[in-house]
Amino acid sequence: MRRGGAWRKSLGARPAWARLGQVLRVAVHQRRRCSSGNRRMRDCALGGASRCEEVPLRLLAGTGYARIIGGLCRDYQGTRNRGYEMGQDGEEYLVLTLGQAPATASVRMAAAAIIGTLAVVTLVVATHARAPMLILPGFLPALAPLTALADMLTAYLLWGQARAGEEPALALLAVTYLGSAVLVAANAWLFPAAFFVARGRMGEASAWLWVFWHALFAGGVTAYGLYPAAWSRPANFPRVARRSAGIMAILVVVAVTLARSGSLPALVGSARFHVPAFLMALMPVAMVLAMVALAYGRRARTVLDTWLFVAMAGIWCDAALMHRGAGRFSVGWYAAHAVSLAASLAVLLGCLAEVNRLYGRLVWREARMNHANAHLRAVNSELSTIAERDALTQLLNRRAVFQHLSEHFEAWRLGDAPFGILMIDLDHFKMINDERGHLAGDEVLAQVAARLRMTVRRSDVVGRYGGEEFLVVLPGTGAQGVRATAAKLLEAVRSTPFGYQDRLIPVTVSIGATCVDDKDADADSIIARADRALYAAKRDGRDRQVWADPAADQCA
Repeated sequence: MRRGGAWRKSLGARPAWARLGQVLRVAVHQRRRCSSGNRRMRDCALGGASRCEEVPLRLLAGTGYARIIGGLCRDYQGTRNRGYEMGQDGEEYLVLTLGQAPATASVRMAAAAIIGTLAVVTLVVATHARAPMLILPGFLPALAPLTALADMLTAYLLWGQARAGEEPALALLAVTYLGSAVLVAANAWLFPAAFFVARGRMGEASAWLWVFWHALFAGGVTAYGLYPAAWSRPANFPRVARRSAGIMAILVVVAVTLARSGSLPALVGSARFHVPAFLMALMPVAMVLAMVALAYGRRARTVLDTWLFVAMAGIWCDAALMHRGAGRFSVGWYAAHAVSLAASLAVLLGCLAEVNRLYGRLVWREARMNHANAHLRAVNSELSTIAERDALTQLLNRRAVFQHLSEHFEAWRLGDAPFGILMIDLDHFKMINDERGHLAGDEVLAQVAARLRMTVRRSDVVGRYGGEEFLVVLPGTGAQGVRATAAKLLEAVRSTPFGYQDRLIPVTVSIGATCVDDKDADADSIIARADRALYAAKRDGRDRQVWADPAADQCA
């Protein structure tokens, strides 16, 4: 693409239809953006904004085509801020994943409302957290699988998004949620009151898995928040996915093994949790690091970052109620697991809602693209008519009719049937313009063109060759047929005068006729022979046809 003056100069040096074609090719193959103030169209490459150009519609002023480009700009104006989001470089990028979709005000308000609700519930329940409740041994084995299922569905959703966008950070977060689901399920399986009669080692294993679960999730969120942007290239996705999955598998196996080994300090005694001092300091630090990483590492810009704050708030409330409670089957213990499930479901539903919104955006964009394609097809059809048709007579213009002649000539060289041509010129047309005016001359040209079109066959090609000259291509016609058609055209024009403003204008034509011959090198040689015959008809008195014999190279 050329810049500034070179672009304008190249457009100005071309005919109108070529200028429009050049602008439309840029509009189709590159992104379009127009400003409503001065109706200009800015065409930029999809991947960057370093080489951009502005094509003002005034370059097409006077050509009659600015309306088409203006329609394209107005159509594109409606697509902004629907299928694209504005990037830092001023360009618009299509948003496809949760890791890219910016958090809207409604999403932030919903997340803030959920966090506030969790905080209020935690504060209210904390005052009665030590109160004992009815012992339900199946509560945790029934509730924990729901939490694990929510985390697994979230992991599946994030993994699909990571694969679609080839985002390593999303893959890391998906693996974190999968490891969290496995630890929650293991916690429920080792819960002593449900599947095992003795407490002992099983009770300690369940308590330690709860600790490992919170620490692992906080660590995964921290790694996601601090993941360097320089490592987010799609080429790194397979390597990061494999390594994070391997590390997570090792951590889960180590956590389960340590929890069941009995070598860790006791957490459960007399049905209450006795959390060691180092854990009391370590867990809040891990949670604070995770939230700081989201707030300052990723700036909490996206929908996923916002819902991860809800997940971390749920972990905070879970840990606070568990610590405040009087052990298993207390109000705090029941409320802690309920809050954890509620936070997991809120994150899952929030992500699903955003995925549905993105899918709706893609469907809307597809509908807009279909509409734009239909518009472009209509524009292409109009451009084809403009490029091939003469505006006054609605016949093929010189370029188009010569293209048809060249195609017939090439087909004849490959063994197709012979063809003939007629070169037709109006007699004394300058006198009509001088005596009746140019409007009368234009009307005569239009009526002559219509009469020629009605006289020849549907398969014949009629075009305006220039000025008052017409060219007729007669495919599959020999010398006798060409002469007969010329005679019919002479009679059709001569027989009935043409009307203009209640006046009759008699018109006659002169015709030069010929057929293709073996010694013709190209289509130009046929036209040259027909042109000599035409001027022979003019010289011999007009209102007649002259046959140019290809074999004798003479007119008769």
